[in-house]
Amino acid sequence: MKNDKLILLLLLFSVRIFSQNTMNDTLRVNTGEPFDYKKYYDCDDGEGNVLIIIKKGKEFTDLNDLKKSEKGFAVKMEAIYSMEFSDGKRYESSVVKNITQDSISITNFFNENAAKLAGKPFALINYPLSSLKYIRFINDRMLSLYNKNNIQKNFDLIVKKMDHARICPAVLNFKDRNGEMKVCHFYLTSQGYDLLYENNGRVYYLEGKVEWK
Repeated sequence: MKNDKLILLLLLFSVRIFSQNTMNDTLRVNTGEPFDYKKYYDCDDGEGNVLIIIKKGKEFTDLNDLKKSEKGFAVKMEAIYSMEFSDGKRYESSVVKNITQDSISITNFFNENAAKLAGKPFALINYPLSSLKYIRFINDRMLSLYNKNNIQKNFDLIVKKMDHARICPAVLNFKDRNGEMKVCHFYLTSQGYDLLYENNGRVYYLEGKVEWK
């Protein structure tokens, strides 16, 4: 997308169940109406499980220390991470929907439109946490360079119940597209979280100006 002017309508809300209020993540609305986030995505950032991935031999204290010390990172529900499991399957744009003490549930595609383009049903996939093999963080989009983290070899997994356990998607108004609304999920990279959105079944990085409302 080139120079799309965007208005960031909402950032952090969250969902407790695997459900979306729409059959896809692209919507059109009358932007003059009062904004209702849950009309587009059912999400609030309540209590839930967070997966802490920390370097072996290190101690977890809190999320701020985890980030500043670079001892590891956190996986939260409703966000996207580049994950590979022991069965060899790699997921680049799958949304984390649920985390338990011993399992993680993700969507098989970004949304229904992406699944339809691939000729597959949109579904939820469950994996044991012990099968999480790699998580990659992109360093350079143009060159597709990734920082590959060997989870099974170099990290320990800890599941903690926390407030604000989800990173809910942003709902954005694409003004250059006649006020089209899109649900944009957060995607963790080496530089922090980026936003991903879907258009005609394909998933893209969000570029252009973002304004808070």
